[in-house]
Amino acid sequence: MIPRAGLVTRTKTVNTMLRTRTLQDHLRTDIHLGFILFVQLFLLLLLSSASSMSDAATAGEVRLAWNAVNDSRVARYEVHYGTASKTYKSKVQVTTASATVSGLAGGSKYFFATRACTSDGTLCSAFSNEVNVSIPAAPQLTPALTTPSGTANLTAEGAIDWIHWGIDKPASISRKASATTRIGALSVIGGSPLRFSTTSRLAYSWTNGTPKASATTRAGLYISGLNKGYELRVPADTNARTLTLYLGGSKTRGRIEVRLSDNSAPAYTKTVENLNAAFDRRLALNYRAASAGQTLIVRYTQAISGGNVSIQAATLRNSTAAATAQVTAMAETASPQSTQTTAAATAAGTVAATAPAIEIGEVEINQEWQRVELRRAFKDPVVVVKALSSYDTEPAIVRVDAIDSKGFSIRVQEWDSLDGAHELETVSYLVMERGRHQLPDGVWVEADSLVTDKTQAFQRHLFSAPFEDAPVIFATVASFNESDAVTARLHAIETDGFDVGLREQEANAQQHLPERVDFIAWEASSGVVDGLRYEVGRTASEVNHDVHNLVYQTAFVRPPVLVADMQTTHGDDTAALRWRNLNVESVDLRVQEEQSSDREMTHTPEAVGYFIADVE
Repeated sequence: MIPRAGLVTRTKTVNTMLRTRTLQDHLRTDIHLGFILFVQLFLLLLLSSASSMSDAATAGEVRLAWNAVNDSRVARYEVHYGTASKTYKSKVQVTTASATVSGLAGGSKYFFATRACTSDGTLCSAFSNEVNVSIPAAPQLTPALTTPSGTANLTAEGAIDWIHWGIDKPASISRKASATTRIGALSVIGGSPLRFSTTSRLAYSWTNGTPKASATTRAGLYISGLNKGYELRVPADTNARTLTLYLGGSKTRGRIEVRLSDNSAPAYTKTVENLNAAFDRRLALNYRAASAGQTLIVRYTQAISGGNVSIQAATLRNSTAAATAQVTAMAETASPQSTQTTAAATAAGTVAATAPAIEIGEVEINQEWQRVELRRAFKDPVVVVKALSSYDTEPAIVRVDAIDSKGFSIRVQEWDSLDGAHELETVSYLVMERGRHQLPDGVWVEADSLVTDKTQAFQRHLFSAPFEDAPVIFATVASFNESDAVTARLHAIETDGFDVGLREQEANAQQHLPERVDFIAWEASSGVVDGLRYEVGRTASEVNHDVHNLVYQTAFVRPPVLVADMQTTHGDDTAALRWRNLNVESVDLRVQEEQSSDREMTHTPEAVGYFIADVE
């Protein structure tokens, strides 16, 4: 047996020697060893042109050193590490008594232990005691600029704080009640703003405000004149947050300028315009400073003469939390024993992109529950099933229940006001192993679940890590805790998360027991994964009650499977997506409302996300 090493952590504030128990190897030699841990964070700035988005990327690097083992059989050392205590999924091998582990993700906690091994790796010491370190998350300023429509729900979006300007007059300010004010006062640049209100602009609603407890309004502020506009300041620190700003203008060009007071992330500038009509824009800023006590500064000014620039509302919520830097010595591991290993060394900090476990299928279902057995092995599958065929014209949805590693149950469910009997429909399912996956071509996919009882409202859900662009999301009610027909609707899909809510038929009281909702978020892309040729994309807000022909960008040799879901909730009426005429080139989609309250089935155009695939 080879003696193991003991770990010591040393930083500017920590200088504590952890001694191991006295160990005996085959030569009965007592050895005390130290393991020294240093943490270093390097910042890499990737700067693009001033008119496009700039990113601040971080690379976490940990340097480790230990006293060499005085044993002729020792030819190398292994440093094992992972994101869970005593669960080491990666390692580096070195011949010296020190190592550098790089490529560690900011905002993650890593655990390290080392051991000494013979040249052939057949004999290694037991692991040393363990130390851990939290890699600080990088400063960031990541914008997402979109054109909104419908109604912005400030209550749902502003978990920390929200504010609206100009509901009654230019000086009117409505904001979240019973909340510490985080969104600062609006400063006007170059003059005094006026109030506007017009049905052609975006609507704003809230239910937890002051001085108006609840309201829906299309009002806001505007100002005219070259270089005139607004400035807004919000506190910034090492916690990640999202400030969403609603602005726009009329027959003009506006200039957006955003920066952190410590300049720890590249500033963002962008122009927005419509020289012929009024326009609205939604600017979501994911931000985090390098230190506490900083400020996020947003300026929006008119870049040309003529027209006006407007501002209506802002919301603030938490984003992915940033870890604080710390180094902690952990308790000593159990008594050492001889171990054998044949594992090969892996590159430090590198995780190869691999195809996740994935399965697609097509099944015919009616109102009776039936079991779908999965053909491949899953540990913790996430199941999404959305968009029924249109063989039976009665409005209906798909229900899923009893998901386990081997399969799930599925049925058609008509809305409660109908008789419940339904002809056979064809539906496709997409099953993926739970987790965040990077496909071999670099595309990111996240499969997970949430639980919600929000009906006629929305619940915000954050991804485990932000996407570069807002992904396409498919969400399915994956439990049967209450028998009333219910479907999941999506709203405000952004790079860091999305809103989801349950919808029963309109005649119901809109109260529902908590249900599990499975979702898969997939970056818009096309390619081959795990033997499947696929395409993931979204339409514009153009799919309504009329037939919309979706033409694929990918060539298929046989009609593919289809999973599709509305990405927006522009229409308030309860509805579901239906399809027909699925072929190798296209499919017809339409939004079908239920009719428990009225016979009207006209629906506001929605954006639709789709997944189509077939065996390569």
